Amino acid sequence: MSSLHAKPNVPDIGRRVIEVPELLTLVAREFSIVGPIVWRKVPRLDLIMKLIIGTSVKYDRFRDSQSAHHEFTEITIVLPSNPDLGRFNIYAPWVHELEIFRQSSQEIQNVKPFLTLLDGRPPLPNLRRLTTHTGATSLSGKELLDLINIFFSPSLKVIRTIFHEEGIQAYLDASSVPTFFKKIEETCPQIEILEFYPQNLHGSPGPFMLSDQSRAMLQSFSNLRSFTSAGYILESATFGILGSLPHLESLGIRGEYIEDPILDEQLSIPADSFGKLVDLRLHDIHPQDIKTLWSQPHIVNKLISVLIRTDPTIPPNLSDNTVDGNSWIELFLLALPGLSPRLKSFIFYVGDEDGSEFQVSQEARDGLNKLGLRQLKLKLDYGGY
Repeated sequence: MSSLHAKPNVPDIGRRVIEVPELLTLVAREFSIVGPIVWRKVPRLDLIMKLIIGTSVKYDRFRDSQSAHHEFTEITIVLPSNPDLGRFNIYAPWVHELEIFRQSSQEIQNVKPFLTLLDGRPPLPNLRRLTTHTGATSLSGKELLDLINIFFSPSLKVIRTIFHEEGIQAYLDASSVPTFFKKIEETCPQIEILEFYPQNLHGSPGPFMLSDQSRAMLQSFSNLRSFTSAGYILESATFGILGSLPHLESLGIRGEYIEDPILDEQLSIPADSFGKLVDLRLHDIHPQDIKTLWSQPHIVNKLISVLIRTDPTIPPNLSDNTVDGNSWIELFLLALPGLSPRLKSFIFYVGDEDGSEFQVSQEARDGLNKLGLRQLKLKLDYGGY
């Protein structure tokens, strides 16, 4: 015989509460402080979509030691044709952060009845941060943008489509960028942080560049504090627009691969450009472009945090032979303290295709030490180029 004093099964009680709409509504009202804390950040899309009565979720787990993701889960969310949003509407206003794809591809099917029922209202009306990880084929390109567009809201301040930490670099289809920007312009007036990486389709001539229309929309994002994207940022018209944004504090540029320099060596930045910029991150950027940037005192004099990853042996013209990487490193590091005297964090990764180990002189190290850096990382044999 079981004891009259046996402890209740807490998970089972919780499940029963969720299954009874009246109790769930009561809990939502009585625990209005706890609820928002628990649901403030949702790490997977299926967790919130399962609140729609009649939704089915299928989980397929794969193992492949040869792929970028050794363990991978594909999540397929199938919404009902006549969705009941009673439970969903209780929790949806509490969600401030939504993350899509953390070692799992997530897809929504039969979404039209859900959107019709919303009648133009954002499904998560108080969403502040939307993060997606590219790297899964089902979440790259147009499909990814179609998915995240569903959750765009006037409350959004952060939109990031980032490379998964264990995945291959997966870029967004460049043809989707105008629609992506238009949706942000129309829906997200408070956008402050934007990160995405576009790439031309195979066979398209030349590297990706923003169209005049897209540049005009970028200029309208006047509240941007942080912008991170691909090498097209260094194209003169786009670079000039970013320099005019009044609140831009952080700029990240990630090259697809190191190609010919993009910046004009005769570049001259107006004194009022990049007035708030204090953080600059350069991944796989041509060393000539880095040199050109540090010839612009209005940009580099105010910098507090810098990250650089490059191959110092790449010549200004890629058809020429490689150059002396140690010489480039020495000249750059010796000049850095005078050009960027306010630096507090400096991360410097260099490497080439041959896996060479580069050198930094004691004089250059002494100059960096005099800056009083809170963070200093020098990696002189970075692989992967």
